[in-house]
Amino acid sequence: MANLQSMTATSKLPPTARPWPHRWGWALACATFPLVWWGGWVVASGSGMAFRDWLTSDGVAMPLYPWLSSAGDKFIEHGHRLLGMVAGLLSIALVVSAYMAGARPAVKRYAWLLLAGVIAQGVLGGLRVVLDQRVAALIHGVTGPLFFAAAAGFVVVTSRGWEQSRTLAQPAAADRKLTRLAIICTGLTFGQLTLGVVVRHSALMIRDGSAALFEAASYLHALTAVAVIIYLTLLTVRAWRTGVAKRLTMLIQLLIIAQFALGLTTWLFKYGVPAWVAQYTGEVDYLNREAESVRALVVTGHGAAGSLLVALTVAVALYAGRRTGIRRLTLPSLTASGRVLA
Repeated sequence: MANLQSMTATSKLPPTARPWPHRWGWALACATFPLVWWGGWVVASGSGMAFRDWLTSDGVAMPLYPWLSSAGDKFIEHGHRLLGMVAGLLSIALVVSAYMAGARPAVKRYAWLLLAGVIAQGVLGGLRVVLDQRVAALIHGVTGPLFFAAAAGFVVVTSRGWEQSRTLAQPAAADRKLTRLAIICTGLTFGQLTLGVVVRHSALMIRDGSAALFEAASYLHALTAVAVIIYLTLLTVRAWRTGVAKRLTMLIQLLIIAQFALGLTTWLFKYGVPAWVAQYTGEVDYLNREAESVRALVVTGHGAAGSLLVALTVAVALYAGRRTGIRRLTLPSLTASGRVLA
């Protein structure tokens, strides 16, 4: 009788309040975050071409490859492949759960989009190996955090908080400004992350123009970092004034501090101090003598924290947009629909 009552109560819940799509969304997001930073570890350690084949690893089906007995580059690269497989399986479970829970059509489409995204990301990773192209690795490094942000967005729109929050009949000007600012911050943080990926990969490219690309991307990465700090601080102030996503924005502020420290340390580890600074401090060459594992950990942490920052701004943008009038699911991006911008 108790089970029957529980099933009846569950069937009466609105689609977004049924827990399984939300739970699988959390599982996917939690699996994708280590997948992103493990991918950064692949780049930092130079393990991307540890295998020359794809869909197999040294001719062995990926689930059957003796990963735990491997070492070095092959351990790192195959670990990344296995995490990608886990993300793919969780995406399939997400689609199935959306249909079994009777989720809204928009949520079902979102689940399908995530499944398509993880497949596309896997193909990009495979092309990087098959073609041995650094450009493919660069694109793969940009779309990975984008997929993580999309997975975080799914967690938001299937949560009880999303269902319980209601659109204001007459949104105040402050609410509209918060929504616009959150969308701008999402675009800025993703753009800054993209520039960081370009800096990372262009430094490893051996082709005409790669040095100029590295220099331009480095300057833009530093300039946009300043813009990101300013805009995210403004976002936090507005969020606290309106009472929307206060905890998320405080987490963003803590992450900004960590990112600044990680970014500065990453630059010093990899490239040393700028020439104009060295005139006063001298060469700080002892940083370049740090263990390679320590340098890889710092660089990877910087990239992973950037991905988390993008995901958090997406979450804030969705909560703010819900308050001002999102009546159907919209994809988390800077080029959102006119309803979000209105």
